[in-house]
Amino acid sequence: MIPETTAATGRPAPARRGRWALAALALVALGGAFLMRGEIASRLRPPAPAAAQAPAEPPPALTVAVAAATPRPLARTVVGDGSVVPWQELVIGAEAGGLRVIEVAVEEGDTVRAGQPLVRMDETLLRAVLGQAEAAVTEAQAALRNARQDLARAADLSRSGNAPRQTLELRQSAALQAEARVASATARQEEVAARLAQARILAPTDGVVSRRSALPGNVTAAGQEMIRLIRDGRIELDARVPELDLATVRPGQPVRVTHGERVVEGTVRAVAPTVLAEARLGVVHVALPAGSGLRPGMFARAEISPGEAPGLTVPQSALLFRDGRPAVLVLDGERVALRPVTTGRRGEGVVEVTSGLAEGERVVATGAGFLSDGDRVRVAGQ
Repeated sequence: MIPETTAATGRPAPARRGRWALAALALVALGGAFLMRGEIASRLRPPAPAAAQAPAEPPPALTVAVAAATPRPLARTVVGDGSVVPWQELVIGAEAGGLRVIEVAVEEGDTVRAGQPLVRMDETLLRAVLGQAEAAVTEAQAALRNARQDLARAADLSRSGNAPRQTLELRQSAALQAEARVASATARQEEVAARLAQARILAPTDGVVSRRSALPGNVTAAGQEMIRLIRDGRIELDARVPELDLATVRPGQPVRVTHGERVVEGTVRAVAPTVLAEARLGVVHVALPAGSGLRPGMFARAEISPGEAPGLTVPQSALLFRDGRPAVLVLDGERVALRPVTTGRRGEGVVEVTSGLAEGERVVATGAGFLSDGDRVRVAGQ
């Protein structure tokens, strides 16, 4: 088929050219539609998942030194507290009643010697009574001498037959009565003399006056307290100790007594045989040295040293406090794990772990305060 042409130019006819142009435009439009559809589809299609990558291992947080939990002997310490009291406090009272105090020779805090006068009372009445008793003894002794002489004469007459037997027996009875009167008068004299001695109160032993109740002019009653005396001036601390610690305390063990900034070295004198049922505390009597500066009534703290005992220990630098509780960081492979523990004795740079840790487990000894549970660490020297 020969296409139509114009006679002048020899080119295709205009109608034919229009049809070719329309076809070209249709092809272009169809191609654009396909391109737009592909772009829209690519936008609506979900993105392809990226290839999974393994997370990178975090670098070590810190280079640390570790130490193993090791048993070692540690000094035990039993802690107690209590009041300072006299070793023995003597209450000296009046033995005789109805006497007036005329002199008190000591003041509170004075040091006295055995036999030293403390209180003197009015002796006038007792001395008068003693004079009467002495006169009665003299009279009774004179009557006894007469009775014995009469007895001797009656015995001579009875042997010669010049006196009846009845007279001899009467003289014997009179002599016995005279002896009894002498004994009675002597006893009365000794009684009055003893009461006279009671009018002067003497120190029964060396000591320090802790209280003075007697005042000049007071009229005493039998048994009334006059003076309190700390025997030999010795004082001690009655330290209250938990009942579970009493088994380790023995007489003679050293004790460190603290009162404020004052520190005194004492010694366990005795351990009370009973325990206070209400508080479950036992009493340890701690002897204090002379010149300690402590006074009865003061409150002090005692640290008793019963000796050494083995315990599982870690360096004190390994101990942390998290949430108000002691803890350590235990090495687990390349990471650390926070482990709560219970602590006990301390000393020489180590602390005893009573629970929460096994022998041989390694803990972070330096740098633990900069780490947290699960951190990766590098051990120094590896």
